[in-house]
Amino acid sequence: MAERENLLAELHRALAHLDDPPYLEKHPLATRLSFVAQTPELSRGRALRRALRLAIAALDPGTSTNGAAVEARSYQVLYRWAVARQGMVAIANSLGISRRQAYRELRRAEEALAQVLGGPLAAAVDGTDGGAAPTAGRVEEELERLTRASEQDVDLDRLLREAVESVTFLARDTGASVNLRIDAGDIKVAANRVMLRQAILNLLSHAVSAQQGGGISVHLRQRAPYALVEIAYRQAATSGPPEPKSPYAVAGQLLSSLGIGWTHDEQPGEESRISLRIPLAGERVLLIVDDNEGLVALFRGYLRRQPFRIYAAETGDRALELVQSLRPDVVILDVMMPDRDGWEVLQELRATEAGARARIIVCSIINDPKLALALGADAFLNKPVDRASLLQALGTPLSGR
Repeated sequence: MAERENLLAELHRALAHLDDPPYLEKHPLATRLSFVAQTPELSRGRALRRALRLAIAALDPGTSTNGAAVEARSYQVLYRWAVARQGMVAIANSLGISRRQAYRELRRAEEALAQVLGGPLAAAVDGTDGGAAPTAGRVEEELERLTRASEQDVDLDRLLREAVESVTFLARDTGASVNLRIDAGDIKVAANRVMLRQAILNLLSHAVSAQQGGGISVHLRQRAPYALVEIAYRQAATSGPPEPKSPYAVAGQLLSSLGIGWTHDEQPGEESRISLRIPLAGERVLLIVDDNEGLVALFRGYLRRQPFRIYAAETGDRALELVQSLRPDVVILDVMMPDRDGWEVLQELRATEAGARARIIVCSIINDPKLALALGADAFLNKPVDRASLLQALGTPLSGR
């Protein structure tokens, strides 16, 4: 019991310093977790920070219909405390729970996080010998490796054709057939191809294994700014819900890491349907200019499954460089920055061709929207910013562009 509490306390301290790689460099978890210690291209502090962020992302219940309200609330407390750096009082108030309940939710989330990370942490929570990491831990190690690869434009119709061809061999063994219908060809999506392909293969594999016989249909269509993929099949009446370690659950983790929205509606004995909503390549480019890494992470979380490709700059000078190379559609600009303030950067951006065409939203704790508009901003957000306000500032003005 003492060892369990010590390990969970270590995890808690690491999460409390999530944005402090020098502190994490000497943290015990940097050596306890083998896949952190074996990441030579990153310092141990940065490798541990990345592993913790990936593990937190894996706990996101997303849009899955199996995501329980309790799991979602625990995840929200963990994300807001560790990533968004919000205080427990503010978290409790925003979620409508007591501060004591917020601490209980945080503890529950940290225990789940330990199981995702695997190794000695998982052993401390579930009482195993800690020999082999559980499936979730192995998945996170693989995600850690795969997400180092850059995002690319993926030919989705080709990827689906290849995936259907691959799973056809499995379908033959069960007497089933897989039928692909493509309403529009040459659909490009923005994703890591390896991870997306593996997720789709896992979903198809689950459908083949769970179906009652007959055909499995895969339908690809485009509804800008998304590509929609639907997998429909008749589930055998004896098939229960997917087990936590099934390929179906692994696909969910992959899709969550990719920021792809997905739902599944399983009806034993009737038609079941899995739906994916994948952002098309060429979605709007968003540049966040803020030296607060926690806020950038918070905005990334707010905009998951939204049609934006997000970049960040910590200084005004770096922002001016990126605006020229990226030519963003939207710039979210902080005022208080180390090298120069946002008002100066705003005026310099408006003096450039790329900056003049971009929509610029000033986002600051200094509540002065009149000055922001007078100096050339299109909109103003007062910190702290909630998700609804951010989506309104981005979505409403952009709808006609």
